[in-house]
Amino acid sequence: MLSGKMEAKMKSLRITTLLIAAAMMAGVSMAGAATDGRIIPTNRVSLEKNGSVIANLTSPAPVDENALIICHGTCMVKLRGVSLVAMDKTELAVKQIGDFMNIYVKQGKINFIITDTSRQFAFYLPDGSYIKTEGFVVPASTDNAVKGYIDVTDKATSIGMDRGGMVIQTINGRQMISQGHAVQLAMAEVPAAAATPAAATSLGTGSSLAGIFSSATLGAVVGGAAATAFVVGLVSKANNSGVKKPASPNR
Repeated sequence: MLSGKMEAKMKSLRITTLLIAAAMMAGVSMAGAATDGRIIPTNRVSLEKNGSVIANLTSPAPVDENALIICHGTCMVKLRGVSLVAMDKTELAVKQIGDFMNIYVKQGKINFIITDTSRQFAFYLPDGSYIKTEGFVVPASTDNAVKGYIDVTDKATSIGMDRGGMVIQTINGRQMISQGHAVQLAMAEVPAAAATPAAATSLGTGSSLAGIFSSATLGAVVGGAAATAFVVGLVSKANNSGVKKPASPNR
């Protein structure tokens, strides 16, 4: 007989699997269509502006690009050419500018399914740095979708590919993430005296976090941006739940 925690975990896994499958099917059927973004909760989604909750959603609703999206349970954000399946307690925001998709992940894990690989994406992190895509390696199949994830904690960020490959721009230049591999970006403190305004945008050449997302979305999250730097390492996935830890940057 399964314990209550095990049953809840298995239920969450089933819901996540169904959402990813639905996202893949929706992506195939809607590829190339300029549809408005939709938030699809499985339980509840809170929208937050200026640190205050302005709405609680329990049914599909349009995406508010000036709000922080907080998932209570697994939720999906469906946009043109990409679906984001966010795990419980994930906090994110999205902003489309032309063909460029900007995704801010304050915390949590997001599985992404990209059906329009002609688009560019930037994944923004809480310190203001970001990872920009430079292209995708599409697997030989009929749907042409690539699938991966980004996992943000207070210590590190991992971005990996489950299907297909992705070329990203980081502080170390271009890197290729092949299927079954990930890049782990471990936060490492640097002396405050060495901080410069450029530190917040050192992973790319686009606009800053605050330049893309509104102050209502961000609140005060970018206050310490210049006091951090990235140590980037390529790692292989240990299993479906995470990645191997990279060697210490001091070795």
